[in-house]
Amino acid sequence: MNTVYNIVPHTLEADNTMSKISLLTATLMALLLISGLIAPLYASNAISAGGTNLVAAEMGGRIVAFSSQAVDENGKVMPEWQVTNLIDGKHVLGNYTPADSYGWSSQHAPSEENPEWIVFAFAHDQTRLLRRIVIDPATDDPPFIGRWVRDIEVQVSTTTPEGPYKTVGRFLVVNKPIEQHFDFLPVEARYVRLVITSNHGSDKCVEMGEVEIYEAIVGDSALDDIIVRLDNLLQELKQLRDFQLYQQEQKTLEEVTTKPAPPASEKTAPEGTQEEQQ
Repeated sequence: MNTVYNIVPHTLEADNTMSKISLLTATLMALLLISGLIAPLYASNAISAGGTNLVAAEMGGRIVAFSSQAVDENGKVMPEWQVTNLIDGKHVLGNYTPADSYGWSSQHAPSEENPEWIVFAFAHDQTRLLRRIVIDPATDDPPFIGRWVRDIEVQVSTTTPEGPYKTVGRFLVVNKPIEQHFDFLPVEARYVRLVITSNHGSDKCVEMGEVEIYEAIVGDSALDDIIVRLDNLLQELKQLRDFQLYQQEQKTLEEVTTKPAPPASEKTAPEGTQEEQQ
């Protein structure tokens, strides 16, 4: 990948209540994902996306690393195209462009071999259960020149901004000035890396207007369903444990009660041989 630029993170602050709720929800989801019980809930849209953009700058969201951003002929960053514009909440709408925020532009055109990428973090470096990413491709440049983002890959990490990362979805952003929603299975993340592998034809750079990320929200009825399913799963695990204990006890009992065969040297000789010895 290209040169890494790091932005100094905020000081970590504890948010015990939200952390405990997020951890509990993530644990429930993890158990259900492993058991395969979450699929019906996902299919029925019982798990929705929240209404708060977790990476918005005004919510404490941050960009902690990125591959590149536009610079002028003197190598200085162009503020109107800098990477933090992605989370400032300022959208290009029709003929209106915010004076200080045209969107984000990379310094190079992306490819599969050399993608552009941005790493996002949440307030206080919290770990959150995620459900959706929203991409607004519109920038100050018109779509027909082909610079707007096209192919993206969403990756998550629960450890550090450097990873390790796992991919949760690959999506195609159409070349239209509209917000585009992309959902994926609920996944726990502390950092989200958005990898961009193509634009719509330009060989100069890739551009994007805004990025929003939303957490997974479980409704009351869905939560009750999860609890029932989880309880059933725990009962099945308990039965499996009891059966394994029973098998072990039976094996131990057989080993104790089975009389071992006498050594070969102590075996009783045939009667005829005994008389001859007398």
